Amino acid sequence: MRIGFIGAGRVGYTMGKFLKLHDYEVSGYYSRTSEHAKDAAAFTDTVYYEDARELIKTSDAIILTVSDSVISKVFDEIKNYPEIEGKIVCHTSGSVSSQVFDESPIPIFGYSIHPIYAISDKYASYKNFSNAFITIEGHEKYLSELVGIFSHAGIKTGTLKTEDKSKYHASCVMASNLVCGIYGAAIEMMKSCGFDFETSNEMLIGLFRDNAMGIADKGLVNQLTGPIDRNDVVTVRSHLNTIPEEMKTLYIEASKHALEIAKIKNADNDYSEMALLLESASLSEK
Repeated sequence: MRIGFIGAGRVGYTMGKFLKLHDYEVSGYYSRTSEHAKDAAAFTDTVYYEDARELIKTSDAIILTVSDSVISKVFDEIKNYPEIEGKIVCHTSGSVSSQVFDESPIPIFGYSIHPIYAISDKYASYKNFSNAFITIEGHEKYLSELVGIFSHAGIKTGTLKTEDKSKYHASCVMASNLVCGIYGAAIEMMKSCGFDFETSNEMLIGLFRDNAMGIADKGLVNQLTGPIDRNDVVTVRSHLNTIPEEMKTLYIEASKHALEIAKIKNADNDYSEMALLLESASLSEK
């Protein structure tokens, strides 16, 4: 399968380089910004295309590595090319499903291919791309073949139902972006104790880092510590009585999920009083 890329950003560079290094055929790159496409082609030792139509003609699969907001617009520009008939057309958005390709006037096979991976450097991120998890969603016809491409290259890969795409992306956001929100709330709470931002961050960053590494190394259940884990109702009640109102819902909901993990870790513990405390606190917030 010859794979061509429309769009020459970090995902396009990373995915193209990785596939090329694993002996898959990458036809090349097209981008509205020709300098980017030329650089991506040089970086991956492939071909720069001045015309998207030519790229489509020489490719079996086309991956749109463009921002979510312009996927539809870019597809609108290529969907009437006769050369696209019967081709595999993909994008790499986590939140947009393959349904964005459903209105194609010419029969194609549409997919979303999303890497759960922080691609921060277009020239270096390919080196650890095997640490990614790829989810693929779309038409049944080539689903197994696309899974095979990435799994054979050493990347863990799974399939996703179209109707679950938005929920899936929300999960990814909660595990990444929203963690920043929780950490930011912790900083603000520490600042309310009289410390400045720099000191608050210095106090908490090691705790945050070690916990994240612990989850990665030991697993979610084994890493859980703190008052929920040890069933310390007195401490949790004290927290609820003192933390700022605007932070209370966040604390309660995170604690409820921690409680479910604690029940797995400490199956013999009776957490009924803790559960009642959190539920009562949650109802009082509504």
